[in-house]
Amino acid sequence: MIKNLFALITLIVSTMTLLGQKPKVVILGVGHSTQLVNYNHQPAAIRAFINKVKPSAICIERSPEEFSRNDFYEFTYEQQFAVVPYARENNIPLYPVDWIPSETDSELGFGIKDLSVPRFVRQKEGFLGFTTFTEKSDFEDDLYFAEKEDYVKRIASWYSSKPEKTAFDLPRRMFLYRTFLQSKRIQKVLESNSSRDTVLVVIGAFHKNDIENNLKEQGYQIIQPSAFGNTSQQEIDDQFRKQDGYSILSFNLLGMQSQIKKVNEKLVDYALAKFGNDESLELEFFKIRRDVVFEKISSKQALNQYQILFDKIGNEKWSWTGVKDVSRIDSYFDPFGNLTLKDRIRLELAREYRKLLKHKEFHSQIEIINSGLNSYKKSMLNFYIEKYLN
Repeated sequence: MIKNLFALITLIVSTMTLLGQKPKVVILGVGHSTQLVNYNHQPAAIRAFINKVKPSAICIERSPEEFSRNDFYEFTYEQQFAVVPYARENNIPLYPVDWIPSETDSELGFGIKDLSVPRFVRQKEGFLGFTTFTEKSDFEDDLYFAEKEDYVKRIASWYSSKPEKTAFDLPRRMFLYRTFLQSKRIQKVLESNSSRDTVLVVIGAFHKNDIENNLKEQGYQIIQPSAFGNTSQQEIDDQFRKQDGYSILSFNLLGMQSQIKKVNEKLVDYALAKFGNDESLELEFFKIRRDVVFEKISSKQALNQYQILFDKIGNEKWSWTGVKDVSRIDSYFDPFGNLTLKDRIRLELAREYRKLLKHKEFHSQIEIINSGLNSYKKSMLNFYIEKYLN
């Protein structure tokens, strides 16, 4: 009995010692690009959270090969436009921990060589389509939603739910394999840190629970993000940057969110208010577009305001577009995302002319835009105009 008790005490002590020698881990599960529609997830909130954690290192959701080329998934706004710049500005080491299949494996399994390249024109939503948000939770979840019990159970259920036919199980199996390798890469990072360190992982919420379970089994202490407390409004205000504002305005007012009438008015108005007395022509455009989207002005009033603005425009450029492939006319959320600011105003003029059934004026604006595009972009533009410019 005494011998067994001694063995148990020894095991407990050795386990505690092992835990004490290892760095702590914080895994913030995020929704990709929800930072642009959810007030609680906005980029400033992400930065404020990182500032609370004060991590020794940050692991991000990109594979090492792509990260070395500064190549990111087009839809992971939180990575390339919030986490990575903040880490670099504050000299926090970054570690890419994602895994992606080779082109050979991708083609074998899905019939597509590169899973990041969209078709000639994107679908309205879904895989390689436009990124849109429609669920109430997308707009209202707090920053720590991924650690909530109901969310954890829902994701765990997806992990274990096999389709009726094995032939359809590749996405689930590859997701689990990918998440397992993410956890192994995170473990490599942890092994190079000491017990004094806290390593932060910012990754898609679907991955969080499985990664945590893997790391727990290796003796690592997991600290839930909520342990650091909620970020205050003042902390968010302090971390707000102009690019946040332009990104929020662009995603809500120019992209598919406005098309499907799912715009976060509170977040849009917060972004506009944060610009203060800024009088840029780009911001003036967004103010007009806001009034159109929220039906504060008529098409006739919009035409007048757009025309006045157009007459002042020179070679001003967008602050942010979300465009990754500049050979295309779209971005991951906006069918017309790669138009210049001047051509976008023409497009909005055309939109209002079409509403008023002024077909001659509508076609005149479209012809001018088309005259500056190559045949590839022109074909894409005209498809999207017929589908989405209304």
